[in-house]
Amino acid sequence: MITRRSVRIKTMQYLYAYETTQQLPASHFITHLEKSILSVKEQYLNVLLIIREIANFVEQDAKVKASKHIKSEKDKNFNTKLLSNVIIQYLNNDKEFDQEIKKANMHSLIDEDAIRRFYKILFTSEPYIEYLNNGLEFNVEADKKILCYLLNSILLEDEIFNSLMEENFTNWIDDAEYVVEAVQEVINKSKNELKLHLEKGSIRDKFKELTQFGIDLFSEVSQQKEAHASIITPKLKNWEADRLAVIDVILIRMAVAEFLHFPSIPVKVTINEYLDIAKEYSTAKSKDFINGVLDAIMKDLKKNDQIQKVGRGLL
Repeated sequence: MITRRSVRIKTMQYLYAYETTQQLPASHFITHLEKSILSVKEQYLNVLLIIREIANFVEQDAKVKASKHIKSEKDKNFNTKLLSNVIIQYLNNDKEFDQEIKKANMHSLIDEDAIRRFYKILFTSEPYIEYLNNGLEFNVEADKKILCYLLNSILLEDEIFNSLMEENFTNWIDDAEYVVEAVQEVINKSKNELKLHLEKGSIRDKFKELTQFGIDLFSEVSQQKEAHASIITPKLKNWEADRLAVIDVILIRMAVAEFLHFPSIPVKVTINEYLDIAKEYSTAKSKDFINGVLDAIMKDLKKNDQIQKVGRGLL
């Protein structure tokens, strides 16, 4: 699921937009940042719901076959095993999941024709036929395996599925990695119950916490630009600030904001996170440059007792 790292990336992107678009106020970008973070939760719920609806289509198919006046042997022996899939049972009966999808109005995004299409692809696939005939009833590992196949080999490979996700969620291309990882985690970690929870607290509480982190980080970086510049500029040596990559400067400012204004985040975690982000989103030399600047800043701030972290081992 979305983590602080992914929230940092989103915050970096909206700070970049804010810094390079002087016509709109910070509040505009904060609003969109919040929507972008919460959208990951909605995408996550939507994919889980699609998987559930595909499995539940078995019941509709069974009724059609049962209503035929002339039934073939296949109709008579139609296998509804997918309905008893342990994970599908959890998705059908978990109260928190139902509350979340209702609150997010996820049912309104379900395309019945698309569900029928995905079901038919699954129904005729070799892994599904093997699943129906493996002789294993209520086998958790087999149940997980077929749903992972549905997600990874059918849905994610299907143009219509991806088009629908892009149509309903503008950030799908950027967020798909987080969403898919989270859905896979639900499938693989749900043993005695549905694992919608992330670390501490419910999914709702977790997103509230992460959203607030993104808003606070954006606000600190945008509001304390001059104060942070007085700390950063002396460490740039022969580099002129206006000649540096904009993303590099933003990442350094974000790290300084975390040093000074986020007492629960360890300094080492902050540095490692921004070096990792720089490696992925900036130039080849950015990681070493940012590392050098942040290391020098950290030493000065610690020397002047300006870094106040709460908890053991946070410095």
